[in-house]
Amino acid sequence: MTRRFLSVLALPTALAGAAFAGNEADALDDSFGKTGTDFTDRFTIGSYGEIHSRVGDGDDNIDFHRLVGLLSFQVTDKLKFVSEVEFEHVFYNDEANGEEDLEIEVEQAYFEYSVADDFLINAGIQLVPVGIVSVTHEPTTFFGVERPNVEKYIIPSTWWEGAVGVVKTFDNGLQFDVMGHTAMDMGSDGYIRSGHGKLDLHEYTEGQSWGVTGRARYTGISGVELASTLQYQQDVSSTVAGDQSTFLAEGHGIYRKGGFEFRALAAYWNVDGFADPDTEDQWGYYLEPSYTFDIPWGKTGVFARFSQYEYFNTTRKESKEYSAGVNYWPIDEVVLKVDYTHIDEGGANNETVNFGIGYYF
Repeated sequence: MTRRFLSVLALPTALAGAAFAGNEADALDDSFGKTGTDFTDRFTIGSYGEIHSRVGDGDDNIDFHRLVGLLSFQVTDKLKFVSEVEFEHVFYNDEANGEEDLEIEVEQAYFEYSVADDFLINAGIQLVPVGIVSVTHEPTTFFGVERPNVEKYIIPSTWWEGAVGVVKTFDNGLQFDVMGHTAMDMGSDGYIRSGHGKLDLHEYTEGQSWGVTGRARYTGISGVELASTLQYQQDVSSTVAGDQSTFLAEGHGIYRKGGFEFRALAAYWNVDGFADPDTEDQWGYYLEPSYTFDIPWGKTGVFARFSQYEYFNTTRKESKEYSAGVNYWPIDEVVLKVDYTHIDEGGANNETVNFGIGYYF
């Protein structure tokens, strides 16, 4: 099975079989035959974005990190199209290099077919169901200016692939996600984040590999979320001879009680087939307590986070990280952030103060 097989055969086959079975072809014709309010009400439009600034060790900068447009369309009562297009680093000023950068990415573009209220089939470019922030990554939903580094270098967020998946939920709060998808491409170095999915024609024509991801998630107790993901990828490098297979295991828990919240996440990779043995085991975890409370002009929250992670990027990186900061929401859709971050990487210390503004509506 190859990446081309998944993208060219599995996706349209699954979509066609699901979307147009039975009476759905007639429903589709009826949907596009409608005009006026009935038709426009089927669209949902949204956006999120964030501006970051950093001062301290390293390069001080200001960065319009991302501007994202969200668009979904309810094609029929059972079939929906979901998309997310992101402009990254719309303005970037690096004091050391004077660099400016602009990236445009399609992070999500998939069809969702509702077989039943508790059973969905998805096909297209989708987020891989792993971690906390990789799935729910809008800036108003997490503490800290930057996303947690464990979910950047180890998972990595935000991670999307071409995929066919099913989602099954149960009345007791249990949910299962199973997804067959294209694989990462880490190049020759075994650096996890370098394999972060950026689908393009070149990757398809190279005949790249496939992966399977399964997640179990439980929310049946008020204020509690528990989840675990297991994943296998058959070959994650197109530039190294042979198969560089990987196994990923991730687990996290979230506990909420009033304004208090505690997050804990751990992830482990076994990466096989690269020349340097330091690529084989890459892992990380973080612990994050926070407390949010109402004030006369909105709400505010404080957090602290301890992270430890080891990953490979040219050499083995061993990091301990301490972060603490404040979020302020004047309204639920807008957040202002400031945090202090100290990273000890192999005895080299890096301290920064970060500022951010984010929105999501």
